[in-house]
Amino acid sequence: MDCEDGDDDLKDDAEENKFKFSRLGDNFCVPYQCDLCHFRNVFDRNPIGDLMEDRQSLIAIRRAIIDSFWGRATATVKNNFRELKKFSKICEVKFGRRNTYLPDMGPFPLKDDWGMGVAMALLERSLDKGKNCDTIQFATTRKIRSAYSNCWNSSREILNHSVMAKDTVKIFSTNCPTYTMWFERFMKGLHHRMGDNRKPNTAIGSRLMKAIIRRVNLDYLECDGSYIRQRYYARAGLYFLSAFLGALRGEEVPRILRKHFIKLNEDSLTSQEGKHVVLPMFGNFKGDTIRRCYLKRVVCVTKSGLNIETWVKRVINHESGSNTMFLFADDTGNKERGSTYESYLFNILEIIQKEEIGLINGSLIVSESYGISRSFRRGATTMATEAPNNECNEDDINRNNRWRREHNAGTKHPDLNMLQLYTDTMQSVQAELKFSKCL
Repeated sequence: MDCEDGDDDLKDDAEENKFKFSRLGDNFCVPYQCDLCHFRNVFDRNPIGDLMEDRQSLIAIRRAIIDSFWGRATATVKNNFRELKKFSKICEVKFGRRNTYLPDMGPFPLKDDWGMGVAMALLERSLDKGKNCDTIQFATTRKIRSAYSNCWNSSREILNHSVMAKDTVKIFSTNCPTYTMWFERFMKGLHHRMGDNRKPNTAIGSRLMKAIIRRVNLDYLECDGSYIRQRYYARAGLYFLSAFLGALRGEEVPRILRKHFIKLNEDSLTSQEGKHVVLPMFGNFKGDTIRRCYLKRVVCVTKSGLNIETWVKRVINHESGSNTMFLFADDTGNKERGSTYESYLFNILEIIQKEEIGLINGSLIVSESYGISRSFRRGATTMATEAPNNECNEDDINRNNRWRREHNAGTKHPDLNMLQLYTDTMQSVQAELKFSKCL
């Protein structure tokens, strides 16, 4: 049965009304002050009834309070309240002490120590228009908190921090409002209310990859008289194949070094260990603290017939006279972004969607479903997972997809230059090629 958003029988009234009210016992799970008290704490005055800004502030404060309540699950609040009632009854009936053991629940000082002012700004930020949805996602919204915390830790307030240290471990004590118990509960409740509407890039498999490269090849051959266009198509074909066969993220492919790409592939395409293609990369990759050299090795022709060797030779022919550091660089020598080739990829995918049945679902919006950042990597990993175990097993996939991990020392040596690294890792060629070979 198809599930439509408008189906009345699929609506859950309890879910629809969540986050619109408080629950009995919420004030025993999270610090609580009323709207008026919070307003006075933030603005140091009473609200003016006919002032629109004050009305909006009170609405934001109420929303923040309720979000902080929903940082705890309903069952947790209910059970906590039930146990407190039992505790109070025991104290009163058995020991003649009513509520004397419960802590003082207020009033609190007339100061915004909880971070309500930051929470109000964060809620307003959450209403901004999103890229793929009506509003931005929680992951974007929470950056306000990080920005404020960084600002706090750069101010004179840092002088009030204390440090607890033992050996090399240090713990900092801070009075930053965005680290309070209430703010933690607020952020958790806000996350529960907003949820996560991630749209991961749709995977590009081997069949679709062959259709893409076939069309790039036609474009390359049909513009024989235009050097600039032909160079662009040659680079696009190599870009797409490098991302797919190496299961690379879109931002990693432009890290390929031009000079070493040309030099190493002249050797590897005639290698005694087996002809293959080398993708030498360099830079500050995510998770690294220093700039490093990396090598990716892929087969010249895959099981499905994808041929990267042809595109390597085409690009070498176009780039051998260049003097740029990176292979994928613009006319000024600056490293290109994946967006340079993403619009072209979308155009190809839209044509395939219309003209080739069974490769792309007709209901998908290509520009929203696919992306050069993850589609190739997800597709390659999926195809490798489905390959027979004797062709590519879990160890082979992990070796390929976790190439920046410290335990993969065979592909990473920060203190070696690229030529030394290539020589040092020749013994692992066949193992590294298993991933791309099965695609």
